[in-house]
Amino acid sequence: MKRTLLFLAAVAFMASCSAPKYTYNFGHYNYNAGKKASANAAVVTNGGPQAIQPEMLTGSTSNTVETVEMLPLTETKTAPVKKTYAQMTKAERKELRTYLKTEVKNNIKTKKTSVESMSSTKGMDNDLKLAIIFGAVGLVGLIIGGNVFYIIGGIAMLIGVVFFVKWVIRQ
Repeated sequence: MKRTLLFLAAVAFMASCSAPKYTYNFGHYNYNAGKKASANAAVVTNGGPQAIQPEMLTGSTSNTVETVEMLPLTETKTAPVKKTYAQMTKAERKELRTYLKTEVKNNIKTKKTSVESMSSTKGMDNDLKLAIIFGAVGLVGLIIGGNVFYIIGGIAMLIGVVFFVKWVIRQ
């Protein structure tokens, strides 16, 4: 019995230490956290990047640097006039409502027949199912005892933990 409890404690310890929740930031320290904000602001304003003017950019295959004078834009694009719902006539409103109804119905039909909606209603994920199955087999193997069953139970528990961690990472 002591051996079983020791083995379960070892498995729980390995599973808790392998979780990436706290280990990915280990060893990183923000050395600028205690400095004053005014010193950081002065550094940024003095050596910050300059604004790029898109009209000044040109493409070339030669290695020489050329300066281009900025030319005024002669063509201006005007945005199309959009009416709000209150500004529309009755016929335009009716046409807009029928168009929106057909679009909503089409979206609902595509969502009902899509694979994503079917997979979301299945229930449990495959990795979670495998984690439960292997965990149950491992627990039964450890409870039964004996040299062979300890090994089988331990391996099944480790496989179950791997599938469980895969499922948790995706969540």
